[in-house]
Amino acid sequence: MLASRSRLVAGSFVRRSISSSRGAAVSLHDSTETIGFIGLGHMGSKMCANMSRDGKNLLVFDNSADAVKKVVGESNAVAASSVKEIGEKCSVVFSMLPNDNAVNAVSEALLTGAGEDKEMLHISCSTISPVTSRGLAANYSSQNKQFIASPVFARPDGISKRQATWMIAGEERGRKVAAELLESSGNCVDYGDDTGASNVVKLCGNFLIASTIEAVSEAMALAEKHNVDRKDVMTMLSGSIFDCLIYKGYGQRVSERDHRPGGFSLELGLKDCTLVQAAAREADVPMPFLSVLLDRYTSAKAKGRADFDWSAIGLSVAEDAGIDVSKDVERTRKDVDEKNLY
Repeated sequence: MLASRSRLVAGSFVRRSISSSRGAAVSLHDSTETIGFIGLGHMGSKMCANMSRDGKNLLVFDNSADAVKKVVGESNAVAASSVKEIGEKCSVVFSMLPNDNAVNAVSEALLTGAGEDKEMLHISCSTISPVTSRGLAANYSSQNKQFIASPVFARPDGISKRQATWMIAGEERGRKVAAELLESSGNCVDYGDDTGASNVVKLCGNFLIASTIEAVSEAMALAEKHNVDRKDVMTMLSGSIFDCLIYKGYGQRVSERDHRPGGFSLELGLKDCTLVQAAAREADVPMPFLSVLLDRYTSAKAKGRADFDWSAIGLSVAEDAGIDVSKDVERTRKDVDEKNLY
């Protein structure tokens, strides 16, 4: 089992230049260099906005033309025609993508665009398997390039407020570049050379958040079945013994049954629980609560709620208790269809 020490990264974490493993000097990003950015969804678009406000020049790409148009219209960004073009033109590239397959595909295109001789740093902010991250890091390293895993704890509004927490892992020189640039959206935590370490931390955190959503949902169902106002109960609990960000945010969503999308979809919640399961099996770690969550998310997806917020498993908990949530489901479906985001 790999151990790693972490620490909060402040501005002093970053140097202006560092040495590569091959002895060549690698310059950190300066204000005149263009940063590549791939994946302009709810999270990526907010990262681009922060970097743009800090004076960074961006070359961006997304499969959605509308997403590209929005980011270009609101920032110092220029649209790329393809991922390959970003690989050709940028030495530092960020990506914020939905799953392992997307990160693998983007990496292949970036490496093709960069060619054999060009040095390139790919900073992946996606929640993916630690196995995938370690494999990509080895592949990049074999081509004189770097892959850094830097997943994040934040919803889109947290990134906009520069309150995100980034876990950074991989080769030291790449970590320092990532820390310098990600400080535009929050704080950074260093998890050392093992690229997969930061992904493990992210999966641990998302497992705890999903467990909290399930626990809050069960507690609210219990209150409601005893004719106690669930909103009042959650307000009291999150303002006293459970006075913290997760209980306040998801407690409000569950108790008010506000499952509009905009931060993290139920389908992505299922994906992350599946990644936790794979990591647990690899390390022989039994996780009984995880089995409940996998069933809960699978059931909710089967009911057509994959595009709801991942807190929407609370609807299934209420249904299991015999509570009629049909109006809440209809309202959320309408919000999704009308793009009424949270």
